Amino acid sequence: MYETYDRDELYKKVWEKPLLRVAEEYGVSSVALGKTCQKLSVPVPGRGHWAKLANGHEGAKKPPLPKLAEIPRIYRSPNAKKPEPPPGDVDFEKINHLLASGSLAPLSAESTSRLHPLVRSTASALKYHSRKDDYGILVPHERGGLDIRVSSGTLDRALNIMTQILFILERQGYEVLVSEEGHTFAVIDGTRVRFEIEEPVHKVVISKARVANPTDRWDYDEIAKREPGGKLVFSIHAYTWGKYEQRKRWSDAKVQRLENMVGEIVAGLVRTAIALRRQDEERKREEAERQRRAREREQLCKDIEQEEAKLAHLNESVQGWHQAGLIRRFIAKYAEEIPKWPIDKQDDSKKWMAWALEQANRMDPFVAEKPYSVLDRKQEVASRSYPFI
Repeated sequence: MYETYDRDELYKKVWEKPLLRVAEEYGVSSVALGKTCQKLSVPVPGRGHWAKLANGHEGAKKPPLPKLAEIPRIYRSPNAKKPEPPPGDVDFEKINHLLASGSLAPLSAESTSRLHPLVRSTASALKYHSRKDDYGILVPHERGGLDIRVSSGTLDRALNIMTQILFILERQGYEVLVSEEGHTFAVIDGTRVRFEIEEPVHKVVISKARVANPTDRWDYDEIAKREPGGKLVFSIHAYTWGKYEQRKRWSDAKVQRLENMVGEIVAGLVRTAIALRRQDEERKREEAERQRRAREREQLCKDIEQEEAKLAHLNESVQGWHQAGLIRRFIAKYAEEIPKWPIDKQDDSKKWMAWALEQANRMDPFVAEKPYSVLDRKQEVASRSYPFI
């Protein structure tokens, strides 16, 4: 069943925290919530309001909620709510507190009048030591600057946004670095999160008349080209999934631009770092568990092998003992029959009985010293090292 917006509740919330945070609670985009406020005639703070509060200045004055003769009914899906971290999650609660307090809000113009060193070097590389690619995007001649891929028309905006993000990150005790490959990372509690600002290119179709007086679309040639779209997008390049999934993209829209989303962007970087760290910890736990099971399996295989060897030795001993007993009984019976044989055969028979008794002793597991047999030298014949002549 769909739910409707409570106008009084919405009015209260948009003046307690940034619109992005309120939109997240409702499970909708900030653009959609901005349109809802317009339809319900709910006044919202203007640009710079949360930045002024964060820097100890007085923000916009809260106007009264206008009275309406008839309040529109605007519906939203109850299933659209974004999953929240488990209650009592200290790390995520800390981020929510920072957002609510305005600590991650855009800084004032005075605070960002000085360019960040990384922004300054990037600006120099893109303004004076760069070329344009086939789509009009600035490409520095050398790597080393921040990951900003925009046209000359949006460069200043991108640099200002990046300045805000870097200063807020460092104010929270986090580091920003550029890798040798030219990627930009925020180092948050030891976890590196890659991010960038880009200006996507879009397709532009130009119609050129083929005849003097065109009358239909067949009289035109369409020329398609790709060029910068003029909108900026902030992206986080990190793989999170399932319960660790986080928002990783913010872009210019009709209602809000990236400049007003800086706080939520920084919060997104921190959330992603937490998610990456927990994913890594879970992977390590799973790997440790896998290795433990592998060790247990390896030990189990050894135990089974040893048990089978002991059982085989037992069976061999029992069979040897049983066979030795049969041979001895046979020799005893054989000895009873010898006197009945001719004298000339009795001497050979006695030698054979001595040999047979030795074989029984070789099989008997209870005979400690086994008689010698030429069979003990079978290994010499199998070995190539035997000195044949």
